[in-house]
Amino acid sequence: MKQFLFLVAAFMVAMCAKAQKIEVVDSDGNGVPYAMVLTPEAECLGSTGLDGVFADVKGAKAVTISHVAFKPKEVIIDGKDVRVVLEDANFALDEIVVSPKPLVYVQTYYRVFFYENKHGIVYYRAGLTDNVYDRQTGKVKASTKHFSTGYKSFITKLLNTLIGWWFDNLSEIRTKKIEDNLIEKNKDIELKISQTSPGHWIVNDLKGTVGTITDDKQTGWRRIAVNSDLMERHRLEAKGKKKDLAKRDEIDKKTENEVKSEFIIYHVDEDGNYSPEDFVMLEFTNTFDYEYKGEKLHCITGLQTFSTDRAYVTKDELKQRQAANKQQKLSYQDIQQFERKNNIPALAPVVSQAIEKLK
Repeated sequence: MKQFLFLVAAFMVAMCAKAQKIEVVDSDGNGVPYAMVLTPEAECLGSTGLDGVFADVKGAKAVTISHVAFKPKEVIIDGKDVRVVLEDANFALDEIVVSPKPLVYVQTYYRVFFYENKHGIVYYRAGLTDNVYDRQTGKVKASTKHFSTGYKSFITKLLNTLIGWWFDNLSEIRTKKIEDNLIEKNKDIELKISQTSPGHWIVNDLKGTVGTITDDKQTGWRRIAVNSDLMERHRLEAKGKKKDLAKRDEIDKKTENEVKSEFIIYHVDEDGNYSPEDFVMLEFTNTFDYEYKGEKLHCITGLQTFSTDRAYVTKDELKQRQAANKQQKLSYQDIQQFERKNNIPALAPVVSQAIEKLK
């Protein structure tokens, strides 16, 4: 009898300790890669994988699922595996009227943030980029003006001065088809894109799967998700860069549950061709934990870029648009109005609340 009771107790403990899994999908049933999983206390548990699955909520009773292309959703776990269907964020661009005019104007808006659950937002930056694509030469000229900055220390202010230009560059549109650019950049690791079914592709390098590509039937968008950090590591290994790899390993030792990701959305025509004016949005994110003075801190860093205005224009029309869209420094409340006006998806609630308190 005692042995029987022991087995029952062991079984119950095993059941209680079972990892609770979340599967996050879109309305077509496709897995949503790199959706952040947040607790009500603003702890970032991590992100879904390329298949849209988050393996273990670590005992959380409720979580918020957040993704740049979808509306955030609160989910009650209730001790069992959960399948979550996310609703599209309804970010949309006005139809662009095709004409023989020589230039394509694309305005992009970007925001950068570093969130840490103890101190809130420690860095924030937003800006607008005027992208001008010359249809004859195939080149883009871009000019960026950041219209909001926020930081909580001299160090982050210095970082803003030193690397702000890098964020500006990331807000510029791509002239080359995204898939072609990805393959060309990763020749050293033999990157290949293979179609697995209509509207679905996988991205493989010499060590395995590093990304997925999916066509969204409802929006007509193509979504590409890649593990850019993993590909960078594979490139260093392929080139035999042992010192660089050692530095990365040393940095990685200081963090836990780290996920770095790149997510791009764009339009393609029926033949799969891409034009610069078809860029929709992109996101680079990094979520991780690190220990500081005996306390574990949960961090989210992100850069998000959105197209907000597009048109075929002449040189005179370009000057008029650039003058009309010129921005001065804005408060965060003004930025929120700008985002609502342009239907830009909101940040996760815990992040937005922290930004509002930033001085």
